[in-house]
Amino acid sequence: MTLPSDADEVVAQRLHELLARQRRWLLAQARALCRNPADAEDLTQETIVRFLAAFGQVSQLPDEHVCASWLVTTLTNCFYDQLRRQRTRERSVEELARQALPAAPEPPPRPLHERVSDEQFSSAVQALSPVARTTFEMHARGRKYKEIAQELGIQEGTVAKRLHDARSKLRKLLEPLIQVGDN
Repeated sequence: MTLPSDADEVVAQRLHELLARQRRWLLAQARALCRNPADAEDLTQETIVRFLAAFGQVSQLPDEHVCASWLVTTLTNCFYDQLRRQRTRERSVEELARQALPAAPEPPPRPLHERVSDEQFSSAVQALSPVARTTFEMHARGRKYKEIAQELGIQEGTVAKRLHDARSKLRKLLEPLIQVGDN
């Protein structure tokens, strides 16, 4: 292991003095850029660490004005790096939030009774055959298949068939109105 020479000690002393003089100025510049004391301190420290890495092993320090220019350029570059890292973190958080949140569900379609007016429905019911219309209206008033069959003197299966046919016909008549109402 070699001991530092007197020249190395002189350069180290000059380096220490230079950084002591420039630190306050660098910190003021960093505060103006960051507007946050903690970030400004980090930025200043990063700049000093880079300066030491670049000039810590040289046999002779450059002129103080060259060092000051190097420090301000490095401080600015570190600030831009800090902004890029911050922006990347924010984008990552936004992307994670988008992936974590389920997509907004489609709003449910409006119920049929909201898409078809009472007049349109009544008109469609009137278009049914008299037998189908009577069976449908009895069922709409809450009558059971068995009650309808007894009152009309028909089989329950016939009631079911008439209601099926009535619903099919109503669907065909109302479908164009429903589709127009959805647009």
